[in-house]
Amino acid sequence: MSFALFVMTALLLSQSGPHTNASALSGAWRSAPDETPLSSAFDESVWGKNAKAVRTVELVVRPAGDAALTITRKVVDARGRTVLGSTSIDQADLSLGTVQSTTGVRSELAVTVRKAERRYPDEPKGTLSLDGLQVSVTTFTDDPGMLEVRVDFPEGRGSFWEALRRGTQKPATTP
Repeated sequence: MSFALFVMTALLLSQSGPHTNASALSGAWRSAPDETPLSSAFDESVWGKNAKAVRTVELVVRPAGDAALTITRKVVDARGRTVLGSTSIDQADLSLGTVQSTTGVRSELAVTVRKAERRYPDEPKGTLSLDGLQVSVTTFTDDPGMLEVRVDFPEGRGSFWEALRRGTQKPATTP
């Protein structure tokens, strides 16, 4: 009976895919910029006509499972320039663990948020703690070059999920 158990365990582990642990995920992962037009009368009065809210997400994973999540939000004007005072950067130090659950091709990893804060680069003293931030990371056996990150903020607003791709180039920035 123990040989059968060994064979079944080995079979299950071999089918679990290449991205079931943090060391296999090491490297930089980035999202495409998520752009949302700001077109209400109020938005136009604050940001100008044809402004857009832009969010980018980056996850850097080290082989031991330590990870750094960075979410950058800003408003760009009609010319694509960042509007002064509109940038915020959420940073979270994470620890990625083993697979907690698997459904089809999706595997959700254990994630511990060790520290999280929001910074406003235009206001050096504008740093807020994000105690209670929740993050989940999902891998896909049918697309090993993609991760899904879900972020739930403690205040209950602004939660999102984003697909990230393995990459070494940073998204284009605007002056």
